[in-house]
Amino acid sequence: TMYLPSRDRVVALDGDTGAEIWTYALPVPEGAPAGRGGGPQVSTRGVSYWPGDGTLAPRILFMSRANLVALDAATGTPAAGFGTDGTVDVGTAYGGTPTLYQNVAIIGAASGEVPQGPAGNPRAFDVRTGAKLWEFQTVPKAGEPYNETWGDGWENRGGTNMWGFAAPIDAQRGIAYLPIAGPSANYYGGDRPGNNVYANSIVAVDAKTGKYLWHFQTVHHDLWDTDMPSAGALFDFVQNGTRVPAIAQVGKSSFMYILDRTTGK
Repeated sequence: TMYLPSRDRVVALDGDTGAEIWTYALPVPEGAPAGRGGGPQVSTRGVSYWPGDGTLAPRILFMSRANLVALDAATGTPAAGFGTDGTVDVGTAYGGTPTLYQNVAIIGAASGEVPQGPAGNPRAFDVRTGAKLWEFQTVPKAGEPYNETWGDGWENRGGTNMWGFAAPIDAQRGIAYLPIAGPSANYYGGDRPGNNVYANSIVAVDAKTGKYLWHFQTVHHDLWDTDMPSAGALFDFVQNGTRVPAIAQVGKSSFMYILDRTTGK
């Protein structure tokens, strides 16, 4: 079975014939504008498939602006017990695809690269209930490590987000790798005097808890929007007979970084 987005709906098709199995259309809120750009829309980046846990049946998860939606994979009806009628308001719009690890759905944030608006923190939700599990602060708060790499008042501002369309997972180790974009208002850096960690970084976190493990910053104090648009690729790097688990990342700086994905070195 193929599951795919189509503007304001998700469809399930027979993979051999293309015949429609089911269609789920997003409900249209009363008074929503019609026409292009109006009304609810499913992220065009795709949907995610959760195989179930032995008790709950398989589900399809996808983003619709600031809503994370879960459907029964067999019927296309809203998943029972997930949020409110199968939908959770995650607070900030995201146009990517939920990254699934066991019972965890990890999403980013498209908060825009301007100071106004909500923080661009990646977050995770329980695939079974929709409950929020963790949120990673891309601009550390006062008292947290690396807060000193920013100026005053940068917490909870727009930008410094994970707008990349997925976060790769090392399933064996339970590690998620978050591609973090440049700071908001990145073309002027006079009010953020330091290196601005975790902007322009790959950040490794525990996929279940969001606990920080390591980061690698590709640009210190970004002024030219050289952020991290892609998730990177995981592979084993073999050198002199030694196999090292690695991640390869190419950002807007045009450099390819190949790192030990367990240490960030």
